[in-house]
Amino acid sequence: MNRFLEGASQAGADIERHYVTDLDIKGCVGCFNCWWVTPGRCSQRDDMDWLLPKMAEADVLYLGTPIYHYNIISYLQRLRERTLPLAMPEMYIEEGDTHHPARNRNEAQVTVLAAVCGFPDLVNFRQAKGLFPNAVHVFLPSAYILGSEAGRKLLGGFMDALETAGRTLAESGEIADEVREQLIVDYPEEVKQEIVSRYNESSASINIDR
Repeated sequence: MNRFLEGASQAGADIERHYVTDLDIKGCVGCFNCWWVTPGRCSQRDDMDWLLPKMAEADVLYLGTPIYHYNIISYLQRLRERTLPLAMPEMYIEEGDTHHPARNRNEAQVTVLAAVCGFPDLVNFRQAKGLFPNAVHVFLPSAYILGSEAGRKLLGGFMDALETAGRTLAESGEIADEVREQLIVDYPEEVKQEIVSRYNESSASINIDR
């Protein structure tokens, strides 16, 4: 996330950063007051009162999460649920899929979802991709290898692409296809095998009662 934001900052973007784990965000209770009673406003009072308008107005939403047991963290899921007031209750069908129209939302807004996981393959991001199908995806398997010099060297192109993506998105609202491709790390099979082997060696060295 830092590398992407560095690129955006270079382009003069106005950046506001929040840690979802520090925010008071309750889960959606499905009352639908935000549609039928107080349109556009949730019945619950918490940090979404001030955060939701900022989310609606932003040109770019950059969301980051670790993957825990194949899914995004619960904090981000609660935030996602509570964006329901940004949708209208009506339905429409487009290309075979049913949607709700957006309410008072920046139509040019781009969402970027950055996710990291421990396993070395992309299967771990299926749920995240399904939850944010229209986002720009930044997926980094086995992110912990950035803690080693060899890992940083291996992922040098990925890190550079992050900075480029942040800068060009802030400048033009777009990210070139070739840069997007670099934002999803797909290790060759031999690299996966090495990551697994090194991990198992490290895990075996930890003295625990199994």
